[in-house]
Amino acid sequence: MFIGKKIVYLPSCHSTNDIAAELVRAEKLPEGSVVITSEQTAGRGQRGSRWITEQGANFTFSVVFCPAFLAIDQQFLLSQAVALGVLGFLSDKCAHAQIKWPNDLYIQDSKVGGILIENSIQGARLSHAIAGIGLNINQRQFSVPRATSLFRETRQFFDLKTELPLLLQHLEQSYLQLRNGHFEVIRERYKTRLLGFGQKRTFAANGILFSGTVVGITPYGQLQVLTEEGAIREFDIKEIEWKFTLDES
Repeated sequence: MFIGKKIVYLPSCHSTNDIAAELVRAEKLPEGSVVITSEQTAGRGQRGSRWITEQGANFTFSVVFCPAFLAIDQQFLLSQAVALGVLGFLSDKCAHAQIKWPNDLYIQDSKVGGILIENSIQGARLSHAIAGIGLNINQRQFSVPRATSLFRETRQFFDLKTELPLLLQHLEQSYLQLRNGHFEVIRERYKTRLLGFGQKRTFAANGILFSGTVVGITPYGQLQVLTEEGAIREFDIKEIEWKFTLDES
């Protein structure tokens, strides 16, 4: 394994993504390096949200990738591959794990993890990428609705030191599939493991509620939703919201 061959552990830090980026700029981290912490004080999620996690109970880490084989317009493939890697780990522990577009991890309709990938571009290709991963493992209580953990879903306690190599192995397998050029396999696996794929769901766009079915993803990472009127609409991340039973996010 090359992912996790070098691990930088910090008892506490503001953001593993920021620390990893600083170390990459200083040329101190090779591809596959992991920066992991027990407490992240300023973690970031999608849409500028914060990622808050219980100290010592979950996974909060970043992985360095050097996907120079990907052109700029192919960068969503890295997001798909990383999400599938994390999903593979979750699926070994618990049924009903899915990806909520673009790269959150859900069990049923509750969020168990999130991924934030920050890319650096050189010329027409990606030079490196930092994939920040937050995954709820042993946390029992949450202050927000529709959050969950592996413990809450399985009633089992997981040893983080034992589980980390297993998670990194899944990530490496998925990334190697990407590096070997199996782009269509990744796109198809990602599509079929999406929350809402082939299911009627409620969404909101521009403040207007509508029903639709997730049918696919564009090569650029836009969500494709088939509406009740028979039209396929395409959305970027800030253009559509999911509407769940208990709340609006």
